[in-house]
Amino acid sequence: MEKEPINKMEVFITFLFSYFLIPLISLTAGYIGGLIICDQLNLRGVAESLLLSFIVLIISLLLFWLFRKLALPRYSFNINAFLALFMSLLFLILMIISTGAFFGIYAIIYVIFNSTSLIPYILENLQGTCYNIPIMTISVFVAGCISSLYMHRNKRNTKIFIGALVVIALIAALDVKIYNNRPEIRYGGHGFDYMHGFSSTDFTDYMVYSKNSKLVSLDHPVSFMIENELDMPVMDGAEACYPLYAAVAKALYKDIDIIESNNVDQFSKTNGKYVSFTNTIYAFRRLIRFDRGYERTDMVFGARPSAAQLEEAKEEGIDLNITVIGKEAFVFFVEEDNPVNNLTSEQVKQIYHGDITNWKELGGKNERIVAFQRPENSGSQTMMQYFMGELSLKSPETYEVQNAMTGVVHEIAEYSSEDGAMGYSFRYFIEGLCQEENVKILSIDGVYPSLDTIESKEYPLTVDLCLITRENDPNPYVKKIIDFMLSDDGQYLVRQTGYGRLKVYD
Repeated sequence: MEKEPINKMEVFITFLFSYFLIPLISLTAGYIGGLIICDQLNLRGVAESLLLSFIVLIISLLLFWLFRKLALPRYSFNINAFLALFMSLLFLILMIISTGAFFGIYAIIYVIFNSTSLIPYILENLQGTCYNIPIMTISVFVAGCISSLYMHRNKRNTKIFIGALVVIALIAALDVKIYNNRPEIRYGGHGFDYMHGFSSTDFTDYMVYSKNSKLVSLDHPVSFMIENELDMPVMDGAEACYPLYAAVAKALYKDIDIIESNNVDQFSKTNGKYVSFTNTIYAFRRLIRFDRGYERTDMVFGARPSAAQLEEAKEEGIDLNITVIGKEAFVFFVEEDNPVNNLTSEQVKQIYHGDITNWKELGGKNERIVAFQRPENSGSQTMMQYFMGELSLKSPETYEVQNAMTGVVHEIAEYSSEDGAMGYSFRYFIEGLCQEENVKILSIDGVYPSLDTIESKEYPLTVDLCLITRENDPNPYVKKIIDFMLSDDGQYLVRQTGYGRLKVYD
């Protein structure tokens, strides 16, 4: 049987409707309308993407039906199937090249191949993301295939459509894998999923009002109890210190569990009225800038302030009182299958100065040392700077992210468990809160950081756990809490939480 000749005008009209007119209307209307619905339903992330693509799919099906006499001649299925596969493959290629960071030039390339997504692209950029564009675009062409199959039932095309959907699903799975392994996830610390964005740790069982409390407690009455709520000093501090100062508040603040549970919503920005948490950097600002728009805090638990923070306090005219209340270990860790178990202090400095760059120089594998650092003024970065002394730190590993206001910005890449990786933190954060998986802590100068070697100061990188307050604070209970932290009861809470005591008691 002789094949029917190709009608070029018919092909052109079908292509015009399938590639330009219908996507232009459905993408623009679907995206704007979908955003309004998502905002009303408070949908974000995957839920938002699925709803947007569904809305675009429905609008596209309606448009293909309305224009069925023009957009659905005999070439419609082939054209839409090709476009669906092509745009899926293009997205995958761009995701691979960009390592999952689909924005900037990569999104622009995608828009060049599908100019009808220009308006959604502009709106997506304002939100700092572009991932919805490919999903919605592919939905348009899938709708074209469905419409064509409905209008022109064809077993051969049905089999092709099912095969195309399988391919698109596989491509989508690869895209999701790349997306979940993008730099922001691999290197962006722990994602700050908890405590209203401030914490990487789920402190559900460490709240003063938790029913399944993991907080350490005393088995006898304390020497004093703060009964008046207005007299309670506001506590804040480092992430790893939250279980400690929450335990202190639970011991000394009368009915603090009821007080904080009643203020959960009102003080959500600080994660508590008196037992708050905004992490080291913000806690310090709250301590010295409490009269300049910052919520007040009276006591900060953590490492010693950095030189920059001390200078900032001086500029603000605030004299600080730094009281050592316990001992902690500054530790370095690597992948658990790294054959290196011990480094000298000098070797660590040479690694972070950039003199030693391969693990084979230290008796390990022949692979590059990926030495991660931490953000400036964080407790561990401050300690690292103290540790390096006069020796400078090499430029840290970074990754690019897109900020809706400032465009592409570089963020410090935090530890990611990959070949040759190395990081640093405080021992309790790694062992007590289990915040890094599949890692092992290194011995330094032949000594492993256990509580015994920390308390005996045998471990060379033993550091001070501090309580930082304002000098001459008018609240008398600030001084009483300092004294309590140095007492047997206070040191018991320190040790049982997981830190080293100042003294080893019988």
